[in-house]
Amino acid sequence: RASGSGSSVPTAMATRENIVLPKVTRERISADPSTWAPKLTTACPVIDRWLRGGVPTRHVTELTGEAGAAKTQLALQLLLNAQLPREVGGLDGAAVYVHTEGRAPLARLRQMISKREIYSTHLPPDHDPLDHVYLVKTLEENPESLWDALASVADVLTDPPGGPRRPVRLVVVDSVSAPFRETDVGTKEGVFERTGILSRVAALIGEYAHRADVAVVVTNHVSDAVSDDGPGGRAGGFDSRQRRLFGPSGDLRSSGRPVQPALGLFWANCVNTRVFLSRTGGSAGGYDDDSAGRRRVRRHASVVF
Repeated sequence: RASGSGSSVPTAMATRENIVLPKVTRERISADPSTWAPKLTTACPVIDRWLRGGVPTRHVTELTGEAGAAKTQLALQLLLNAQLPREVGGLDGAAVYVHTEGRAPLARLRQMISKREIYSTHLPPDHDPLDHVYLVKTLEENPESLWDALASVADVLTDPPGGPRRPVRLVVVDSVSAPFRETDVGTKEGVFERTGILSRVAALIGEYAHRADVAVVVTNHVSDAVSDDGPGGRAGGFDSRQRRLFGPSGDLRSSGRPVQPALGLFWANCVNTRVFLSRTGGSAGGYDDDSAGRRRVRRHASVVF
């Protein structure tokens, strides 16, 4: 189900061919930067510079990292920033939030609205940002439920509850990897089934980004990295090939241990930008000490590709 402004959206579309997307005019790529796809500010000047202006529309951006690395926090910030006027880095639109695990963090959204002056300063007094975040919750934590939830987003894109003056300009999927956590990859058939659903999901969010002219942001988990290039491994093996294509994923570290984004090499081909969020501390140790000698958690961000 999807909620926002008192509306609901059905979650039943079985095939990509049945999904009706809004028609947009595709323009030829221009050398003039002013004609390029609009970008959404992260509200962090440093990350905006790394992303050459912010999170772009017609683009799939991935935020990957372990639990507690601030993936959801940044995603929630984008949901609110999308409603800001273009002159301050927003998209002057609404947002869809596809949530796949646990309870949706609506209380945290309310807290962010009350703490950040930018929303009260640049949004009309009668504008409630929560009314323009349309929540789509998966009914179960499995790939089929994720597909149904994503398919239902097409109705919101075509007929936004806020009307044509407040179109949807951002779709956030938090997280794309959680529904695949329990899939059977111990058999060849299980691997084929998982890859098939993952390819459908990737194709659909790519269509949303390009045909509906929206920014798509997904969060992804990480798993511990095991290299095949160490002692006894195959020199020039899979790890080396992956580094050449998608950056040094085997060299990414969080909580003091090497990690790699979930869903594998196939999924890495399906996103345009990968932002890695990490933290010190946690079960693996690696805390930083502040000036008073107290242990504290530090969070870091980097653009992998």
